[in-house]
Amino acid sequence: MTGGPAIPGHVEISTRALTSCARAVTAERLGVPAGRVRVSLDDHEGGIALDIASPIGDSSGIVDGARDGAVAIRERLSSLIGRRVGAARIELTGIVRTSTNRTR
Repeated sequence: MTGGPAIPGHVEISTRALTSCARAVTAERLGVPAGRVRVSLDDHEGGIALDIASPIGDSSGIVDGARDGAVAIRERLSSLIGRRVGAARIELTGIVRTSTNRTR
């Protein structure tokens, strides 16, 4: 016997919760504050589509960081919410500087 007893019913995750989760995953992956990330959700071939507008941290290459970030965000969010994330589009809105070195 695997798992516990079957529990009738189902679990629904609200759009607001999914959006907050996607915002947090994106912020972590792109190295920016979550407050600077905007996420909207849509349907995509039976899964979820993400439309993300966010700056990117200056610690990674911009193009590679965005492309790799989209894949990593889809995979991480899918594992967290238990639903397939079929597409992620990222619009980069700027660069967040993480270094504090200043020249005098």
